[in-house]
Amino acid sequence: MSCSVSSREGQSRARDVNPNQGGAMILLIMMAAFSAYLAVSVCVVWGTVRWARMTGRNPKRWGVAAALCMYLLVFWDHVPTILLHKYYCATKAGFWVYKTPEQWKAENPGVAETLTWRRISANYSGPDKSWGLRLNERFVLVHKNLKSFLFPVYVDYESILDLKNNESIVKRISVWSGYRSLVLGGEDWRLLKFWVGAKPCYPNADEFSELSKSFKQLGRELQ
Repeated sequence: MSCSVSSREGQSRARDVNPNQGGAMILLIMMAAFSAYLAVSVCVVWGTVRWARMTGRNPKRWGVAAALCMYLLVFWDHVPTILLHKYYCATKAGFWVYKTPEQWKAENPGVAETLTWRRISANYSGPDKSWGLRLNERFVLVHKNLKSFLFPVYVDYESILDLKNNESIVKRISVWSGYRSLVLGGEDWRLLKFWVGAKPCYPNADEFSELSKSFKQLGRELQ
């Protein structure tokens, strides 16, 4: 009886936990970090201007230089990240359909009827560190993510691959940027830099999803 009561009390306490508490705590940490940074920046600029006046140097020039240094200390990667993000969106992002399910079936008569698929697809790992899902015996949904060398700009490559000839049937390239949150794998203080990044380029997401479903469901479903 006591175990049952204890269990119910534990469940009740779990329900009483506010799911927003974690987000509020992160917000408080970010505000404290920014306040500390701002206070240190003001002190550095003030100290630099005072030192310049005492040594007969140009206080305005030295003050601006100190302010710029403090700005770049934290925000140095903001503008380059946005520029690189926009460049990749313009030159890499896109959506290509090389064959529709109907075209593939016409080129491979009788094959679709021999394929089988399951509601929950098995995982797939490629030789080039790509990963994804095995849609059926003939097709896999492949995903690969590449990050730029210096800035947090990511290029996602997705394709529906015909395993028989290693041919991309459908391909989509997306671009996003920013430091990942703790939920997405962020591991250091840079995840606090929420301002870094731009609007992601996710071309034809719904159409790609529908084509993935269509290629997967060629043939019959296994229970």
